[in-house]
Amino acid sequence: MGPWLVCMDSGGGKITLDQESFRALASDVRVDVLKRLDARRETVTDLSNLLALSKPTLLEHLEKLQSAGLVKRIDEGRKWIYYELTDKGRKILHPERVAITLALGAAVVLAAIGAFYLLIAGGVSSAGQTPSTNGPALMEAAPASPSIFGLVLVLLSLGPVAAAFALRFYGLRRRKRFFEQLSSA
Repeated sequence: MGPWLVCMDSGGGKITLDQESFRALASDVRVDVLKRLDARRETVTDLSNLLALSKPTLLEHLEKLQSAGLVKRIDEGRKWIYYELTDKGRKILHPERVAITLALGAAVVLAAIGAFYLLIAGGVSSAGQTPSTNGPALMEAAPASPSIFGLVLVLLSLGPVAAAFALRFYGLRRRKRFFEQLSSA
């Protein structure tokens, strides 16, 4: 039987799982292992103590997660061998992080452009003022449109920041529903 794909609704976004990943996530124990490894990388002994499982049982679960590409084994040539999430495993646990990164990136770009326009507007208004030759030093007013545009861009940058916080909150709720769906499947 060839590989097949399953799309699970995680509350707004679709997470596409191949057959191997779906089988790996079908066990509550393996989902618990993923959640533990989401916090930090762990050794088999650490995981077995945290989850109250025997080492051989845990190793069997870790092998299934490894074959699905959700967990990787890290042997640095020292005494301990660690397990940690792969990028695929992180994306399954945190699909909202990409959207948050994009929203914060947009905020930084808009704020930088707005600050640049504000600096230009400040430079234009002081450089654009020339003393009159016919009398007391009268100054010509510089156009205010670059400063207004810059201020608008800085204020618009607050929108993506708010969106990033909303996505973070929404992502946590979506993640919880996703794992509840997995448990009931």
